[in-house]
Amino acid sequence: MKRIVFILTLLLVTTLGWAQERERTKIHIEHASQFHKAASSDAVRLLGQVHIRHDSTHFYCDSAYYYEKKNSFDAFQNVHIRVNDSIDMYSRTMRYDGDLRFAEFFDDVRMTDDSTVLETDYMTYDRDEHLACYPHHGVTTRGDKQLISELGYYRDDLKEFRFFKTVKVLSPKYQMFTDTLYYNTRIEKMWFQGPTTIVNEDNRMEGTHGYYLTERDLAYLDQNPVFYNETQWLVADSMLYDRQRGFAKAMDDIQMIDTAYKVILRGDYAEVWEKRGFSFATDKAYAIYYDGGDSLYIASDTMFYHFKTDLNKEEKLIGRRHVRFYKSDMQGQCDTMTYNMADSTIRMRVKPILWTSDSQLTSDLINIKIAHRAIDSLIQQGNAFIISKDSIEGYNQIYGKEMVSRFRDGNIDHVNVNGDAKVISWLREDDSSLIGINKSTARNMKILMKDKEISLIKYFQNIDETLFPEKDLKESERYLDGFIWREEERPKDKEGIFVRK
Repeated sequence: MKRIVFILTLLLVTTLGWAQERERTKIHIEHASQFHKAASSDAVRLLGQVHIRHDSTHFYCDSAYYYEKKNSFDAFQNVHIRVNDSIDMYSRTMRYDGDLRFAEFFDDVRMTDDSTVLETDYMTYDRDEHLACYPHHGVTTRGDKQLISELGYYRDDLKEFRFFKTVKVLSPKYQMFTDTLYYNTRIEKMWFQGPTTIVNEDNRMEGTHGYYLTERDLAYLDQNPVFYNETQWLVADSMLYDRQRGFAKAMDDIQMIDTAYKVILRGDYAEVWEKRGFSFATDKAYAIYYDGGDSLYIASDTMFYHFKTDLNKEEKLIGRRHVRFYKSDMQGQCDTMTYNMADSTIRMRVKPILWTSDSQLTSDLINIKIAHRAIDSLIQQGNAFIISKDSIEGYNQIYGKEMVSRFRDGNIDHVNVNGDAKVISWLREDDSSLIGINKSTARNMKILMKDKEISLIKYFQNIDETLFPEKDLKESERYLDGFIWREEERPKDKEGIFVRK
C-alpha cells in the first residue's frame, strides 16, 4: 500500500509539471531469441537476450512480457537499462510504462552514474523528469564514502541527490548524520538541514543548517553550530571548519571553552588553529579564567589563547590593546597582558596599573605571581609607584626604580625598593591621631606593612629622612613626582572591564 501511495504521489507531482500532453512514442522490440503469444491476455512473452528500445533508451533482460496496446512491458532477470553514456540501471525485475516513460525496479536494484553507485531494493525512474526515487533504505557509494538514507531522490541531469530520514555519510575521514542532505556530485558539495553531526577522529561538529565541500573537507554551519573535542568547545551563530588545515572560524556571539585549563573566550569573531595550538577572539572580546571559585575576567580589543599541542608547549592567555581585568582581589588595565598558566604568572606591559586591596601600583612593567588562586608576589620595573590612601586623609606613597612586593592574605606584607627609593607616609598613633608626615629617601629600602599601612622602613645607603608636622608641608609637597590617583579608572566588578575611562 505504501508503495502504491508513493508511486501515485510521484506521478501526480511530475504530471502537474507538464502544461501539455506528451507525444506518445511506441516501444520497439529489437531482439529476442523466442516469441510466445500469451493465451489469456494480449501479452507477448519474450525469451533469451531480450533487447527493447524506447526512443533513445535501451532495455536488456533475460525475459519479458510485452503489452503492445498498453505500450508497456515487464522485464525479468538481469534487467539492465542504458539511459545514456554515463547512467546504467540494474535489477531483477522491472515494470515500464512507455506512455508515462516511467519505470519501476524491484530487487537488487543498482544505478550507476560514472563513479557513483546507488543500491536499493525498490526504485522508480521518471525519464522525463530525470528523476530516480527510492522510498525505503538506499545506499549510495561515491569514491571512499557511502551515503545511506531511508528515502532518496536523484536528478541525473543535475547530478544531484536528495536524502531524507536517518541520513548517514560514512567515509574514512569523517562521518555525517542528519535528517536531510542534498549532494551535488558535479561540484562535490553537500547541503544539510535539520539536526546534523559531523564526526572525525579529532572532533565533532553539530548544527541544523549548512554545507560541506567534500573534496576540500570544509564545512560551514549556521543555526546553533557547536564544534568540540574532549576538552574544547566552540559555540557561535555561524561557523566554518577546514579539516585539512585544522582551522575553524566562528562569527557572532562566540564562546570558546577549554575545560582542561578552565578558560572561556568570548567575542563576535574568532579563529582556532588546532595544529598550531592557537586561537583568538575579537569584537567585544573577553576571557574568563575560572579555576576555583574566584574567576579572572579580562577584556581587550583582541584576546589570544595558546593551548598545548605538539608544537606549542605552554598554555597562555593574552590580551592586546585596551586590556582591563577584574578579580575580587585585584583589578588592572594595560595595553598588553599575558597570563601564563604553566607558571601562574601575569605580565602587564605598556602603561600597566594594578589595584589590590587599598593600593594602586604602576610602573613600566608589572609581573605578578599567583599561588593558591591569589597574588603571591609581584615585580614592578621602571618608575615603580605604590599609592594607598591614608585612613583619614592624604596618601601613602612609595617610589623606586624597581620594587618586589610580597603578599599575605591578599594584602602587601613587605616591599623591597631598589634604586632611588622614596617614601611619603602619614604616621598616626593607635587612636588615629596624626604624628606627622614622613618623607624619606635612600638608595634601597625594605618596607614592612601592617593592617594595610607602613609599619617599619629599613633604609640602605644615602639615607635622608625627615618627619614633618602636617602644617609645615604645603599641599604640593605631600606628593612624590609622578603622583596620579586613578581610582575612578578601577573596575568595580566584572562588568566594569568593559567601561573605558
